[in-house]
Amino acid sequence: MKLQSRVAIVTGGGKGIGREICLGLSKQGAKIVIAELDIENSNKVIEEIKDSGSEAIAIKTDISNENSVKNLIFETIKKFNKIDILINNAGIRHVKKLDDHNLNDWNDMLSVNLTGPYICCKAVIPEMKKVGKGKIINFGSIASFMGRPDRVGYVAAKSGVLGLTRALAIDLKGTNINVNTICPGLISTPFNKKYAEDPTHGEKWGKETIVGRWGLPSDIVGAAIFLSSDDSDFINGSEIKIDGGWLAAKTREGEVE
Repeated sequence: MKLQSRVAIVTGGGKGIGREICLGLSKQGAKIVIAELDIENSNKVIEEIKDSGSEAIAIKTDISNENSVKNLIFETIKKFNKIDILINNAGIRHVKKLDDHNLNDWNDMLSVNLTGPYICCKAVIPEMKKVGKGKIINFGSIASFMGRPDRVGYVAAKSGVLGLTRALAIDLKGTNINVNTICPGLISTPFNKKYAEDPTHGEKWGKETIVGRWGLPSDIVGAAIFLSSDDSDFINGSEIKIDGGWLAAKTREGEVE
């Protein structure tokens, strides 16, 4: 198994993409720490992980709060003695017209989607240095590369994640800690359920990808395992787009049968 005895913190691991990553990493031998506000769903994931023979705990964490993250690190070390992997998956999104998007919305987007990963990285890096190696995976989006309607704060934050990743990678030169970004596209998660299931647009939006469908949370897991493992040791400061080719090329309705 690629991640045998590694200890991985997954923020937002109680549902959606985070849940699938927790299950996927645990099947590769990793011990999982779910950093979540939603403990009820996290406990369900823990039971699934235990059923497969691995270990997992949940720690209630607000990633935008430095003291809460410090507690996350303290409890993780107390339980597992080390941290090898950090996956900054937790995120939120407000979809509002620009005129309705207020400063509180803006601050929400930045505090969870950008400041939160920064706080978690800063807290975990000293522990990774003690191990002598580490893997950090931040989560961007297709919105890291292009403007999206009614998402001004979200787009700004997710664009910033790419800059955070690149800056951390160079600042950590010589530490054997790799920092990379996964950028999902149209993924059918609780986050996107109302769009994926929309009777008018849902199926059409999926067909806009080269693959021809919406992605599933399970489509993200392989990249997360790869970037968490020794197989990715020569990848640093980079991003992997998992969007069915949506950013690479698109067709308009009627162009391709």
